[in-house]
Amino acid sequence: MRVSEWVAFGYFLYLLAVAVVKAHWPKRNKAVTAAAVAALAATLPRVLPDTEVGRLVRDWLPAAFLMIGYWLSGWYFVQPMPQIEARFQAWDRRVLGRDVGAGLVLALPRVAVEALELAYAACFLFVPSGMLMLAMAGHESGADRFWTLVLAGELGSFAFLPWVQTRPPRALESDIAIDRRPLLVRQVNRFMVANTSIGVNTFPSGHVAGALATAIAVSAVQPSFGPWMFGIALLIAVAAVAGRYHYLVDAIAGAALTLAAWTVISALWR
Repeated sequence: MRVSEWVAFGYFLYLLAVAVVKAHWPKRNKAVTAAAVAALAATLPRVLPDTEVGRLVRDWLPAAFLMIGYWLSGWYFVQPMPQIEARFQAWDRRVLGRDVGAGLVLALPRVAVEALELAYAACFLFVPSGMLMLAMAGHESGADRFWTLVLAGELGSFAFLPWVQTRPPRALESDIAIDRRPLLVRQVNRFMVANTSIGVNTFPSGHVAGALATAIAVSAVQPSFGPWMFGIALLIAVAAVAGRYHYLVDAIAGAALTLAAWTVISALWR
């Protein structure tokens, strides 16, 4: 098995163990079954034929494991933890000001705020586009290392959900500055998060962890792409907080998790 496949396999086994331990959890049986099936699925790529098509499929299967891991983690949300939410909000006010950065959001030109919202939406394409960029540049051999870092960052973020259960700040704050602006992309994003996300907050932020992991993995192979990749990753992080999709501590923790994963991977992958 590739290292990235082991990461996915380990994550699904972790979810299976958590579900087994939660004896009185209403979704326990469903989660046990789903996590077991997902763990089994993570081992299947090794039986693919060693052909060009087989390698291509294997290069892209981790994207499916990422989505399965994301949706499966949502089943582990039982109820909000108001004390943790209050601490996260207090930290936002302490660092960003009592208006949580509203003054800046209202002062920026509309095109700049639309760009932030677009960056947040683009995160769903940013990660696979990183793999596509490597493939188009002839670096398909780097697929395993790319996905290892991405899965470590993103699945590592989702792994905290059974223990840190919070709602996103946009669900708790009644007067969000960015919602006072007539923003087209904001309306699209609100529809998307309401209909295509698990609807709860992830600490650390999977958006930030995945975006930074993609930027690091691509720039390590193609340094000329670095400024663009890190610039987009930074915009995604800022947009996540400014749009109140995430708390500031989520974004910082997501970046820290990816950097820690990269340090370990770089040390071991030699």
